[in-house]
Amino acid sequence: MSTAQLVPDSEKHPLEKKRRRGLLGVAILLFLVSLIGIFWWFLRGQYWIETNDAYVNGNISPVDSLSEGTIQQVLAENTEFVHAGQVLAILQSSHSRLQMKKAEAHLAATVRQVRQDFAEVHALQQNIQAKKATLRQLQIDLTRYQQSLPSGAVSMIRLENTRQEITAASAAVAQAQAKLQGAEALVAGTTLYDNPLVQQAVAAYEQADITWQRHLIRAPISGFIAQRSAYPGLKVKNGQRLFSVVPLNDLWVVANFKETVMRHIYPGQSVQLTSDYYGGSVHFHGTVLGLLPGAGSAFSILPPQNATGNYIHIVERVPVRIAIPAAELRKHPLRPGLSMIAEVHWQPEHPHSVLQPLTSTPKQGYETSIYQDEVQRAQNRARRIIQKNL
Repeated sequence: MSTAQLVPDSEKHPLEKKRRRGLLGVAILLFLVSLIGIFWWFLRGQYWIETNDAYVNGNISPVDSLSEGTIQQVLAENTEFVHAGQVLAILQSSHSRLQMKKAEAHLAATVRQVRQDFAEVHALQQNIQAKKATLRQLQIDLTRYQQSLPSGAVSMIRLENTRQEITAASAAVAQAQAKLQGAEALVAGTTLYDNPLVQQAVAAYEQADITWQRHLIRAPISGFIAQRSAYPGLKVKNGQRLFSVVPLNDLWVVANFKETVMRHIYPGQSVQLTSDYYGGSVHFHGTVLGLLPGAGSAFSILPPQNATGNYIHIVERVPVRIAIPAAELRKHPLRPGLSMIAEVHWQPEHPHSVLQPLTSTPKQGYETSIYQDEVQRAQNRARRIIQKNL
């Protein structure tokens, strides 16, 4: 006798009914979930484009040695925050210091020489005035002698001697004027400060001073130290990378969207960003700034050559630049290179053209004053040297 024949009909029907009710409940639940999913898709889901091919980007400013030398001291370490202009390392500077001292001495000597040139011009001018006064007096005497000659008050010899003295005085004035012209050629139309000889010496000094200043390796901008390769005793060359400085207050996201959805992306759209660094509990509210003018493959080291060989169609991705609010970055700091999930909200009618990006170049992190400061310090020191030797 089989097992089914041993089960009474009174027990068989309740089990069947319970199984059917369970299947019906599962079917209703699946229907409701599907219905909710459909409503979500039509009301919201179709207007969001998502990609996990997104990364945090930022400026990484290199700090290179601008002169050759041996590192004497390292003053910064990886992960340390430094300010713009802060000294990160010091090179041994005896040679550049001697060159600067030599240029300083040359500038001082040039200033003194030009001062002497101006003084000589002034002395020659005074000498000419004196000679001209003597000449005028002789001419007056000659006129008086000529008037007194008929009466016999003055002899002919006296008259001839005066004429000879006038000739000699005129020659002396001409000679002094020629000498003055030669002296004025060195200083005419200039002051001591803008004299060509002084300016040449100033330029040589400033160049030597700036070269000496560059034994101090300074941070170009404020940020965190990374990629330190400087060590005491290391012989460095001009242009050798010693540090990197990364500012974390100006970061953005580059999201690579497939070309099939790019028609829905335009500047000004809101973007929800999620980072694995903080997990799904933290969302950043970004804004699309602009689209790069080409797919990623167009800027690769080896651009594709589809006209050669066998062609395989690949959906390309277009990089999109997304801004992150500064307040959110201060609250939840990020690092360049972190991966992100970007969800862009789009609307069927968008008011902004893709040819009008919202990207702008900020001043912070995009300029440095350390090189202008070098020039300013050199100019100030050159000015003090000139003042000292006046």
